[in-house]
Amino acid sequence: MIEPGDAIPIYPPPKKPFIILMQDVETDHLPPAQRYFYDVNGYVLLKGVFSPRECRRLIALADQMDADDACAYKHDGYPKTSTLTVLSRCAWYHSHLLETAMHPHVLPVIEDVVGGPVRLEEHQFLINYPDPDTADPALAARDQQWHRGIAPNFGSFESDGHYHCLFTKAFIYLTDNRPGEGTWVVPGSHRMDMPTHDLREFLDDTLACQLAAQAGDMLLLSETLVHAGPLLKAGASPRYSLVYGYAAPFMQTWQRYDPPNELLQRVTLEQRELLTGEMRYGFRRGQF
Repeated sequence: MIEPGDAIPIYPPPKKPFIILMQDVETDHLPPAQRYFYDVNGYVLLKGVFSPRECRRLIALADQMDADDACAYKHDGYPKTSTLTVLSRCAWYHSHLLETAMHPHVLPVIEDVVGGPVRLEEHQFLINYPDPDTADPALAARDQQWHRGIAPNFGSFESDGHYHCLFTKAFIYLTDNRPGEGTWVVPGSHRMDMPTHDLREFLDDTLACQLAAQAGDMLLLSETLVHAGPLLKAGASPRYSLVYGYAAPFMQTWQRYDPPNELLQRVTLEQRELLTGEMRYGFRRGQF
């Protein structure tokens, strides 16, 4: 494991992620070494953000939402399959899930990475299941389901020596990611103006790595980074994650994520600003 103060390798990608404990994190930004790692690699794994008790509570909410037939929007745009359940717009479903999006160890760090106040663009539970009808899904690195959410050339910018991504994710792992069950990343790809399909032509395990994480850890990831979810082996336990996506407030909502009026009428002013992005082009107002 890399210790604070050690040199941070840039290439080849780290086979063990650079990790930090949340008690070492300032309330509003990453420490310098971790910020540097994020700038260079496009992600950083934060250890122990949420307690085992909180993870169990969030899993219970996921199961409740999954079983709630009255929740009409949970699969809107994300049909349920045998290997993946997406419970979309979960911050509308329960107040605790909106509060978690504003957690003091989540939102301030996100705002620092994005570059200013944000809008909650995406909020969903992901439940991965193994496919019992397939063989061991161990695939070559190039054959993973690689994707990114936004291109580096218009989805990011540099300021004061730091990298900022206008669409950034917080992946909160609610169950342990055992070997072969972690998120795949291509470190440094957040800076490469190259289509993902072109990158796949020469991608191998010298360029990509799969992260190991435990329940309660959080992956901070720029959506300019090429990444992929895991394919679970037969017999694996369900893999629960809670994913929040944050965007600059002037960016348009996606996939019918505009919050309903009845929700906006009962939330706090701070929560409404996060849900609507009503600041719009006031983003980084002091910079222009």
